[in-house]
Amino acid sequence: MAVKPTLRDRRRVQTAREIQRAALSLALRHGHDAVTTEMIAAEAGISQRTFFNYYLNKDAAIVGEAPCFDDGTVAWFRASSGPLLADLLQALRRLLNGGELDRGTSQLIDRLLDTAPELLPIFYGSLRRLRDQIADLAVTRIGADARPDAELLAEAISHALGDTFRIWANDEAMSADSIVDVAGAKLQVLRGYLAQV
Repeated sequence: MAVKPTLRDRRRVQTAREIQRAALSLALRHGHDAVTTEMIAAEAGISQRTFFNYYLNKDAAIVGEAPCFDDGTVAWFRASSGPLLADLLQALRRLLNGGELDRGTSQLIDRLLDTAPELLPIFYGSLRRLRDQIADLAVTRIGADARPDAELLAEAISHALGDTFRIWANDEAMSADSIVDVAGAKLQVLRGYLAQV
């Protein structure tokens, strides 16, 4: 059973998002290299000390907090006996439904990546944690000996999810509930290509 977030938890998430939005807005206005942690703290209306309670540096603030599977989702996945890919996508659906997605922040990220494509590795690097978690889940089903295969699958899933977030950011008609479905459809297209090999 998922633990309901406390008011303190919700405030912490809100502050982290405000810091991220400030960092993204500044990077869009002044360029990534010109932005400092002092500027971000001032823009967010917080002290520099508070900034460092949330993020290690400006790049971490620009990327934002990495998503993480909760214990309930991990337990559900381990107990499930459905098809591997379907269950991994369901775990992602649970993860995304557990948080409040912010299209405005996603739009800022997408605009920043359009103006500063050199930051793409930073953002895709932030998906590394999620990719590793997906691989860890897959290993519980296919075994530790198949870790390289689990990592390859997790890489494809996390990349499809990252691409889908960029689509969602700019398509007001696309619901947050459909993000995982669209990412799953991308994986099915990839599966079709692989079947031709």
